Amino acid sequence: MVCMAINFWEAQKKARSKTSLYLGLFLALTLLISTLIEYVMRNLAKDSYHPPIPLLGLAFLIITCGIALVEYSHYKSQGGAYVARSLGARLIDDHTNNLKEKQLLNIVQEIAIASSLPVPPVYILPTDAINAFTAGLTPENAAIAITKGSLDKLTREELQGVIAHEFGHIYNGDMKISMRLAAMVMGFFYALYIGMRLLQFTSHSRERRKKKENNPVVIAALLIFVAGALTWIMGSILKAAVSREREYLADACAVQFTRNSAGIIQALIKIERAEDKKMPLKGMAYSHLYFNDRMGLSSLFSTHPPIRKRIVALEGGEYMPIEWRHAKILDH
Repeated sequence: MVCMAINFWEAQKKARSKTSLYLGLFLALTLLISTLIEYVMRNLAKDSYHPPIPLLGLAFLIITCGIALVEYSHYKSQGGAYVARSLGARLIDDHTNNLKEKQLLNIVQEIAIASSLPVPPVYILPTDAINAFTAGLTPENAAIAITKGSLDKLTREELQGVIAHEFGHIYNGDMKISMRLAAMVMGFFYALYIGMRLLQFTSHSRERRKKKENNPVVIAALLIFVAGALTWIMGSILKAAVSREREYLADACAVQFTRNSAGIIQALIKIERAEDKKMPLKGMAYSHLYFNDRMGLSSLFSTHPPIRKRIVALEGGEYMPIEWRHAKILDH
C-alpha cells in the first residue's frame, strides 16, 4: 500500500528543525555551564583566584571538547563494521546458501537502489528480539545489522520496512549527528570524573583539608565535578531527544523509499506484541542506534519514541490495532 496519510516531506522538515533546536541547546548548555563555573569560582575564591582570563571556564571547555574530539575520531576511524562486530554480530557472506539471508541481502540491495546509496555490509545479531541498527559516519563506511529474531519473525514486506528505516538513518546522516552528541556526552562524563579525582586528591592532604574553605583547587574541583554531573545528565537527555526526532525522520524515509507504510507499521506492531523485547545489555551503549529501544530506560533518557506514537505518525488508521486506537498515548 502506498502511504497517503503521512506527509513525509513535512515530517522530514519538522524533524530536521527540531534537531537543529536540540543541537543549539547542546552548545548553549556547554557555554552556559562554562560561564557559570567561572563566575562562581571568582566569587567563592576571589582572594586567591583572579586570572586575567576565564581559566576555569576554559579548562572545562577544553576537557569536554578535547575528550569529545578524541572519542569522535576513534569512532570515525573504526566505522560501522566495528560496532557490529563488537556486539557479536556475524557478517553475511554475499554467496550465502541460507534462503532467509539471501532474501535479506536482496532487500538491502533494493533499498540501496531506491535511496541511491552504496550497498553496506549486512550483519546478523544472535538474539531472538526483533531489532536492527545501522552504524558508521558516512554511507561509505556504514554497516547494517539485523537480529536473528527479525529474520525469523518478520515477513519480506516487514523486513523491507525495517531495512528502509535503517537506510533512512544513513541517508539523513543520523549516525554522524548521534556520534557527535555521544562524544560530547562522554566529554561531560570525563569532566565529572576529573572533578571527582581532584576532590579525592585534595582530601588526602590534612593541611589542605583544614584550609579547604580557602583552597581554590578544592573549589575548582568541586565546581568541575558538579558541572560535569549536570552537563552529563542534561546532555544525555538532549542526546536522547535528538535521537527520538531522528527516528521519526527515518520512519518517514522508510515510507519514501518503499512507497509503502504497511511493512514498517506491521513490524512495529510485532515488536510491541513480542514477548522477547529487550536487547542484550551489551548493546546498551549503542541503544540510540537500534530500530527500537528496548533497554527499559525512562522516557527522558529513551532514545526512541513510543511505538504507538511512531505508528500514529506513520498512519494512524488502517493498520492501527483496534485496542490501541483509544489508548491514552494516542490522544492528540
